Amino acid sequence: MSGTVKERLMNRVITRVLITRGKKAMRDIDVNSKDAVSISEQLLLRLLDENKNTEYGKKYGFAGIHSIEEYRAKVPLSTYDDYEPYIRRMVENDEHDLITVYEPKHYAVSSGSIGVPKHIPVSEAELEKYSKYGTSMFFGVLDEYYHNTTGKSVKSGFGVNCVELRFQETKYGVPKGAISGNIMKQIKDITKYFMEPPWDVINPKANMDLKYLRARYALARRDITFIDGAFMTALVDLIDYIRTNWEMLVQDIRDGIINEEVDIPQEIRQKLAAGIKPDPKRADELETEFKKGVDRIIPRIWPDIQGVGSIGTGGFFTYSKKMRRYTGRNVPFNNLSYAASEGLFATARHMGDTSYVLIPEGGFYEFIPAKAEDDSVILTMDELEEGEDYEIIITNLSGFYRYRIKDVIRVTGFYNEAPLVQFVYRKSQLLSIAGEKTNEEAVRWSIEEFMKDTGLKINDYSVYADTDTEPGHYTFYMEPDRPVDKEDIPRYRDAIEKRMMQANPSYGDKIRTNVLSPTELLFVQQETYQLYRDMMIMKGTSSNQLKPVRVIDTPKKLSFFNALLENY
Repeated sequence: MSGTVKERLMNRVITRVLITRGKKAMRDIDVNSKDAVSISEQLLLRLLDENKNTEYGKKYGFAGIHSIEEYRAKVPLSTYDDYEPYIRRMVENDEHDLITVYEPKHYAVSSGSIGVPKHIPVSEAELEKYSKYGTSMFFGVLDEYYHNTTGKSVKSGFGVNCVELRFQETKYGVPKGAISGNIMKQIKDITKYFMEPPWDVINPKANMDLKYLRARYALARRDITFIDGAFMTALVDLIDYIRTNWEMLVQDIRDGIINEEVDIPQEIRQKLAAGIKPDPKRADELETEFKKGVDRIIPRIWPDIQGVGSIGTGGFFTYSKKMRRYTGRNVPFNNLSYAASEGLFATARHMGDTSYVLIPEGGFYEFIPAKAEDDSVILTMDELEEGEDYEIIITNLSGFYRYRIKDVIRVTGFYNEAPLVQFVYRKSQLLSIAGEKTNEEAVRWSIEEFMKDTGLKINDYSVYADTDTEPGHYTFYMEPDRPVDKEDIPRYRDAIEKRMMQANPSYGDKIRTNVLSPTELLFVQQETYQLYRDMMIMKGTSSNQLKPVRVIDTPKKLSFFNALLENY
């Protein structure tokens, strides 16, 4: 490992601290999952007691609630609109004791249904849970993996961090934005000892080419041991950028410069350049590996790589497949956690897990069977059945009670008493022109089978429910990993329609009876989806919150993708 004696020592100390914290998180989930039902119920009663004198608590009689049955009888299911008037007073007037007695330490900002940003309060307890199960846990399970497979601990080294942080505050000084930003800010002073790129790139003060800088610093280090980021899209974007621009990056490493053609403010350029030296040896090493091709490029340019930490399940599956091409089979992946702006609910207990353990002390959870016609049947975690789908209802640690996040999860088993869950689809992302109700899982399965049927790899995809035609129809937008021959398009169209009809029999029936018109298939240009993400980041969206565009649900999105169609 390069660096001074102090830097090497600090790196080893930080690695051990992260592993120790991760192991504590593992022990807690192991112990608490054995008594998950009781812990979750006791947490609910404590939350109600502590918040009984808030405006919301008085309105719904928290003081008189002493059981789950009474809770359900007195407190209705809720959505963000039920809290918005209170939150507005919290943000604009710094009022307290409205929905919670817990002081908001952060506001998670996400897009609202009509374009007005939601400000979701985050308590200190919620932040601690994110740090524990969303960050530290990764290092604990990574170390466990290497002890189990090699008998040795995980190596010390540097991580490539793909998180981008732009800090904002309310007028009363409460941080807002992505929750990961708040957590990262707490360790600002030590990131230089175990993470690339430098803090001035992680937390940019001006608009600049962050992809170049992230790649430039990551490639310069040989001792990279892990790569992490909120979503797998960011990791793939980084490696795609390196794959396309490696010659420039290698030359800059050889010369010890920040490329003059790259858009970086002069003051920041000078500050960064002062810490860079020419490294022809590293440049030669990189050049040799890049000339061999991109398959398994990650362990070839970073031979000490230990693992990848990023959410790559559900709608991110195409990116996980692509990342696996870059890593090869032997680099373990960790899917981190199942979370939303309203809280972190479940964590990946082992490397490679695609199901998450519901965190008993993370909140109180209720479940509506997905196949139910209404919400008259609501279950607790001890009433769930393996293999069934449920809409999850949460009472969190920050002032939301019986809150509908509109996620549908699948119970894949149990870890002691705690359910193992997978995200299946968002209720708000259902496609339905004529009552066929196509969810994200059906589309995802169809794409997976389509790739097997045709041998065509798809980088990303979206669906648009076109009601301008009579009858309406679905239009698939796909970004293939290679150019497509025009004469093959009808065969590809037939393949995706066949799989969609299997995935959703109702859709198939409506195609066969002409209630819906046949499926349309359009191919977009290479890097279309990467361009969309770049555009959204330029407009101020945090890269940590950018999820794949699975449903084209606005005229702006439709115009964007139509403008980038391949010209056949």
